[in-house]
Amino acid sequence: MSIKIEKILVAKDLSKESSNVIRYALELACKFHAQVHVLHVMPTVDSSVLNMVALTMGADKLAKLNAENEAELAQKTREQLHSIIQKETELMEEEIVHSPKVEVHHGDAAPMILSVADRLDVDMIVLGSHSKGKLHYAFLGSVAEKILRKTHRTVVIVPPAIGS
Repeated sequence: MSIKIEKILVAKDLSKESSNVIRYALELACKFHAQVHVLHVMPTVDSSVLNMVALTMGADKLAKLNAENEAELAQKTREQLHSIIQKETELMEEEIVHSPKVEVHHGDAAPMILSVADRLDVDMIVLGSHSKGKLHYAFLGSVAEKILRKTHRTVVIVPPAIGS
């Protein structure tokens, strides 16, 4: 059996471990001459909070403010991800064949990651793990666990210690 990896989706927040996870995906991409897509999903504000704020300031003002802030935050996030990619690329021994592509979306992380993976038809999803403790996962579940349960794609979970 021959392993063929042409597209890798790396979904990551902007924590300290982001660089490690992105580096891992870039290293894999070098070995397989694959295209890397870096995805960051910005969480949406809880609807009950939005309703309360809308009652105070008015729905129209809130919608305008929200749209402006989301666009600005998405642009800053893209810039930060490009900076991480550039830094990690400079540290690598091998040269990347395809320049990584960056996407920033708003929404619930797991469904958005699965949706982007399907749209791009990636061969592999690379995720970072968090050490939040057993109790956290018992009640809330992790994004990684949700992805593992709902995808047919190869998923690589990079622990925080890799690359540090």
